[in-house]
Amino acid sequence: MAWISMRAGVCKILATPSGATAVSKPFLQINLKGVFPLQAACISGSVLRDKNKVRPAPFPYKTKRKLDPELPAAARSFDEKSFCIEPNHEFAASFQILKYQLRYSKYIDALAHLLNTGQGVVLERCVYSDFVFLETMHKAGYISKGAHSVYYDIYNNTIDELMKPHLVIYLDIPVPLVQQRIKDRNIPHEVNSKVFTSQYLSDMEYFYKQRYLKEIGTHSELLIYDWSSYGDVEVVIEDIERINFDKFNKYDTKMDDWKLPCEWDWNTARMLYTNDKDILMYSFLIPRFDVPELVLDAYDAHKFRKIWHNAPGMKYDKEFNPDMGDTNLLFKTKKIDHRSSS
Repeated sequence: MAWISMRAGVCKILATPSGATAVSKPFLQINLKGVFPLQAACISGSVLRDKNKVRPAPFPYKTKRKLDPELPAAARSFDEKSFCIEPNHEFAASFQILKYQLRYSKYIDALAHLLNTGQGVVLERCVYSDFVFLETMHKAGYISKGAHSVYYDIYNNTIDELMKPHLVIYLDIPVPLVQQRIKDRNIPHEVNSKVFTSQYLSDMEYFYKQRYLKEIGTHSELLIYDWSSYGDVEVVIEDIERINFDKFNKYDTKMDDWKLPCEWDWNTARMLYTNDKDILMYSFLIPRFDVPELVLDAYDAHKFRKIWHNAPGMKYDKEFNPDMGDTNLLFKTKKIDHRSSS
């Protein structure tokens, strides 16, 4: 089984059985031709559709930000588009912490899938490279020293609970070419943003190469390619197939997270990522109230909760909300979703 963390591609998890070349090659073809894409920090709706009937989409106000006019200014949404438009906004720090939290949640899901099925997982970026964005934003002055400290308090309290990837693929693109591809893609908030300067992207490249790759390389296998003119996906796949992930013994530092001594330890890890995701996510609750831009005052918090939890689909548990078309509520039994990421 192989675990791959990739820098460029789309935000998806793909499970591919070992040796499933027919499936893995098209996926890599799509991902390796991605252009340093940005991703939206969105939280999915809390209400799932009934399988046997058509009903409104789960709380469309979340994705459309229609609640923002009603919410206090300090509780409104802030995503990558907002960051590109106004990088000096006070929400920049909480935005990046949320991105780390979302990547952490997805990584747990991927670990659970791998340990339950034995299938490899391909991820675009992961929790281990998230600090690159934090450091780049901090150096550019978009994140304060206090918020920087809070991030690392959270990072250090959470990261050791996970298992590092087997393989990291890094697609190297020169900064001028990255800027050109941003222009070619012609997404208005990216093209017109003052964020993606040569200095900002050069700093990001530095933190990738001088910190992330050096640190993750002590544990994981690395494949680095010059992707200026894209590359041959067949060559990448052949390089992956040549790697022997079983060659490392107990004295090697590489793959150390995957050298559990006995079957019961593997069972414990599988149960942790499958059943105790909520416990792992509680590790984000660090009591730091000394950074104003990360703290919502009591009045705003009360107003936010009142509006948020009375919006369509949010008042009751999923599939128990009349305003979403749910019926037969009196006699309906609750289905517990252990893999919910909410």
